[in-house]
Amino acid sequence: MTDNNMQEKLVDEYVSENRTDDAVKLLYDLVVSHAENKDFKKAETLYEKLYEVDPMALTEIVRAGEAIEDAKSRSLDKEHREIWADLYDRLSVNEANALYYGMEKRECEAGETIITQGQISSSLYFINKGSVKVVFSRENEDTLLTTLETGDCFGQEQFFSATVSTVSMIANQTVKASRLESDITRKWKTEAPALESKLFDYCQKHDKIKKAVAEKGMDRREYIRIPLPVKLGFQFYDHSGKKTKKAYKGEISDISDGGLSFFIKTSKPESVRMMLGRRLAVTFPVKLKSGESRLVEKTGQITAVQSHIFDDFSIHLRFDTPIEASLLEEVLT
Repeated sequence: MTDNNMQEKLVDEYVSENRTDDAVKLLYDLVVSHAENKDFKKAETLYEKLYEVDPMALTEIVRAGEAIEDAKSRSLDKEHREIWADLYDRLSVNEANALYYGMEKRECEAGETIITQGQISSSLYFINKGSVKVVFSRENEDTLLTTLETGDCFGQEQFFSATVSTVSMIANQTVKASRLESDITRKWKTEAPALESKLFDYCQKHDKIKKAVAEKGMDRREYIRIPLPVKLGFQFYDHSGKKTKKAYKGEISDISDGGLSFFIKTSKPESVRMMLGRRLAVTFPVKLKSGESRLVEKTGQITAVQSHIFDDFSIHLRFDTPIEASLLEEVLT
């Protein structure tokens, strides 16, 4: 049995003997020791135990937490920190640690497709070395929008909004990147509540893809959208392709030949994100310029989910087949 294991066993003995002060002191020493040895997982486990043994040992709890954060900060990869200095300079020590230690390393070979247009992705990438081509495809024609290099990030649209990718990302050469999965934001809500907002602002400011689209005068949307504020009913399809019996309601925001977006209200954002990729059957009324009303029924797939204030979420649906253009021309908007 190692010395640390023996000390952890001794902590349990102190607790069983109601020697709380001795248990707290030993736990504090163990947290600091593991943090200095860069065993942060173990340090954090013992930190939680320290809180359980005596939640009123505030001095030791605070100092132990600071010891972990300090050791983490000193262990950050210096080269990575320099590449992303503009991002890390915006963050507190706690936020910087939450960001860095929430990442995983990813290496891609030249020619490898990292993200495919039209597919679901929830990863945000930070390029530490190499370059990536941004390619937009339409009607069997590929267009190079821009090239991203060391210090650029991509995938923010899918990471923050739960949507399918509107471009493909292809490694130009061997790429070394740091990757974040969107699930990490749930952990940040308690550990670093301001981090997601700061990261979002940084990504918006450094979005080279959006800038390239604007400069080239390209619109990645295939159809013109028009506002249509009417109620809509929708039902999901199950995995066997059958329409479920339960129906839900929403309100359409806008519509095009190829799809529509509508709003729903819910206090369960995790459930809404799971809607991405699901197939729906929708029904909604339209009033025509002639005064006639029609009930439109369409099926399609959810390609994006975006959160708004007051528990509102916009759902973006791509129709299986385009709606009749002649119908939209007659719709009263």
